[in-house]
Amino acid sequence: MTGASALEPPAFVRLLNRFFRQCGLFVADNDKTVLILALDKDFNIEKLLPKDLIDHYMIRKPLGIRVHKQDCRITHVLAESMLLGKAFLGDCIVGIDDKVITNGDDLNAKLKEKADLIHLQLKRNMFSWCFHIRTTIEKIQIDREVERITPNPVNHYFVYIKVRPTPEMQNFDLGLFVKYNNRDRLEVDYVTPNSLASIHLKANDVIRECNGQQICSKSMLRYHIASSITTHGAFTLLIESPIRDTFRDHIDLADDVVIIADKAAEEFRKLGKGYVPMPPKKQQNDKKRHIKLKDQKTEHQIISDIEASKLRPCKNAS
Repeated sequence: MTGASALEPPAFVRLLNRFFRQCGLFVADNDKTVLILALDKDFNIEKLLPKDLIDHYMIRKPLGIRVHKQDCRITHVLAESMLLGKAFLGDCIVGIDDKVITNGDDLNAKLKEKADLIHLQLKRNMFSWCFHIRTTIEKIQIDREVERITPNPVNHYFVYIKVRPTPEMQNFDLGLFVKYNNRDRLEVDYVTPNSLASIHLKANDVIRECNGQQICSKSMLRYHIASSITTHGAFTLLIESPIRDTFRDHIDLADDVVIIADKAAEEFRKLGKGYVPMPPKKQQNDKKRHIKLKDQKTEHQIISDIEASKLRPCKNAS
């Protein structure tokens, strides 16, 4: 091998470079693999962050809610309200039909109109927004300057969660529970159903960063979330989600179940594609049905009808 050929990367590395440059995933070198973003250099995630989330509903009057007079913030939702399950504490009414609502007087004036059906606009007090950054391969930090590349594919997501606690909210539960995995990385243990965290987070998601800071402990994550909610009313997470292989995660069935399923599949295969199973016909013959009623009574004795002297003695009887 000459000196010039020794500096030339192998053929498979050149193929990897050509393929992954097109995909924007990573560039392979002789002795290392360098990850690059599939985004432009001038890309800024801050430009994509939504300031507010407004939902639109067609609702019949009455609304069945209580609002604050100054900003039309929802403070209570009645059980018989049409907005039950749609409007929550802290949401603000910002518009009805084509009119902008800023205070309680505007809201009352609009609700006094004769129209029964209104177009209601609600500005959410809490919401979750997610952006898919890239699909790449897993990278493990072995030492401060040494990283190991694994063949496991992963997705990187940017999650923006906006939370503004209001005086009407007695307690706030994000619904996020974390744990340490076997690599001492912080990952999602489980999320409470129908919670704010369950919208874009799921079990086994690795939390890499919070508000742009690398996270290595539960206390650090709790501190960054609490401080960011207090100061900005929102926080961000960088999530690494593994792409699960359905073949590896399948459930092995018992041998007898597999044999029965194979036989059933073979029978359906013999019938052809155009076969449609027909339900069995019930043979109903009214002439053979004879119901006889007896006038005589049949009595069946129970224990209470038998004399105690005729019963067998029983030990430990009360």
